[in-house]
Amino acid sequence: MRETALGIIFFLFILCFIAIVIEETFLGGRKKRRLLREAREKQHSSSN
Repeated sequence: MRETALGIIFFLFILCFIAIVIEETFLGGRKKRRLLREAREKQHSSSN
């Protein structure tokens, strides 16, 4: 019984980890890069 519960918890943990990695690489990463580029452009234009 305890081993089954631990297995389910471990499986859910792995599933969440994979979901976070996929979200970061495909969705969050792209958004973050765009925001960094825009911030860099604003900083560059304000310094001139």
